[in-house]
Amino acid sequence: MSDQDEKVGKVPNGLIANQSTQLFFENQIKREWLSTKEAALFLSVSENALRILVHRGHVPVFKFGRRLRFKLRDCQALFERKGA
Repeated sequence: MSDQDEKVGKVPNGLIANQSTQLFFENQIKREWLSTKEAALFLSVSENALRILVHRGHVPVFKFGRRLRFKLRDCQALFERKGA
């Protein structure tokens, strides 16, 4: 058996992947920032309802140019405060 054969491993659904592919998926960068649409989906509210929550000061928001960005951590904390 060669070195190349040893580096190949089975993954779900019968696919074959080598160590470099497995390492790629293990070292994924977690997303820290969410767009308005993503944050609304995460919180299960409409985009307009999310903007209202921002205006009322319930959800912290950051502006990058004209775009609103939300920290994933802040959205998760909203669930903890509400007891959801």
